[in-house]
Amino acid sequence: MCGICAGVKGKVQIGDVLLADPAWDFQSGKRLKNEEGSTFAIAPHQLHVPVLIRSHVEQLRGDAAALGAMSENFGSDFSGKTRIVVAPVASGSAVIADGTTIESIKSQHRELSGVEMEIYGMYAAAASASHPQPKAFALKGVCDFANSDKNDQFQRYAAYASANVLRLLMERFGDRLF
Repeated sequence: MCGICAGVKGKVQIGDVLLADPAWDFQSGKRLKNEEGSTFAIAPHQLHVPVLIRSHVEQLRGDAAALGAMSENFGSDFSGKTRIVVAPVASGSAVIADGTTIESIKSQHRELSGVEMEIYGMYAAAASASHPQPKAFALKGVCDFANSDKNDQFQRYAAYASANVLRLLMERFGDRLF
């Protein structure tokens, strides 16, 4: 899966492409009532990408020329440098733009680097599929930081970058992966 996501400021930059490993639903758990009111008992079920996929994506991370060419060839006002980051990404049911929700999600995994809405569902569907089981993985481009500064300015580049990382992966290693 390709697409866009919000990044965690300080962990990633706008234009980075995340390989979600692991992914989980940050809203999974149980709401409990106690003397202080309502609390949420987190129960994340983390799913990982196949090791074969991860190892080949990690090989692409070192290709500065190919990654640099992506931003140069885009032909827009994006002036950053695309990196590939293999890191935890949490999924939820809503777009986050308040700047505080992502802080609570960070407590679920100290290396959290992204938040989005679809990856965990795809990973869970693939994990429960029968033979032949699909090799699910997601590459998402960081377009914002899930805060009040959120806008659409970098969505096109983030989508472009994630699709181009997938293209590079398939051109170089597709015959080994599938």
